[in-house]
Amino acid sequence: MRPKLVIFDLYGTLIQFGVKHHPFRKVLQWARQQGRSPRPGDARFLMTRPEDPAELFSAMGIVPPTQMITQLEIDIKQELASLALFEDVIPTIRQLSDWHIPIAVCSNLAKPYGAVLEQLLPDVPLLKCLSYDVGYIKPEREIYQWVVDRAKVDPAQCLFVGDTLLADYEGPTQFGFRAKHLIRGTKCSTETIGSLADILALKEIAC
Repeated sequence: MRPKLVIFDLYGTLIQFGVKHHPFRKVLQWARQQGRSPRPGDARFLMTRPEDPAELFSAMGIVPPTQMITQLEIDIKQELASLALFEDVIPTIRQLSDWHIPIAVCSNLAKPYGAVLEQLLPDVPLLKCLSYDVGYIKPEREIYQWVVDRAKVDPAQCLFVGDTLLADYEGPTQFGFRAKHLIRGTKCSTETIGSLADILALKEIAC
């Protein structure tokens, strides 16, 4: 059965970094040096809130020097400027559009990195499920539920594709999605694909 929705992860699936500075990690490392121990929920907090970085860190009890926040903003701008689509993205999206299969993006990310959608995919109609907007992260069931509720589809009618095993394959399949784990440069298997173009050859899509 042809899916009624194809859901893509974003970073590592559709979009690649040219430069990675890990700016949020640097601030957390600085905070650890100042005596604040890392907490299990730190990463989730940063990816599920819509505030700017300085406000987020303040809410976590972290108050970096102004210069560090300025450098964080510079690092993020450099990272965003380095982003590019993988070469198989546009042909795959165009074919799905020709087949009238809607597309969604479901991604774990901090708010500044959401700008990439307008930057690289401005004209592509997408259902956007971004963790900082919806308040959940993959593989939490609530984020997958958010997608099917907004798209008004059943999980079994969707295909989820992404490069992270837990968030983009195991979590989605446990929720009820059909899913493919993207491992670029490898041969296809029952669970995996080697490029986005491989999904176009799946029997349930190319029917």
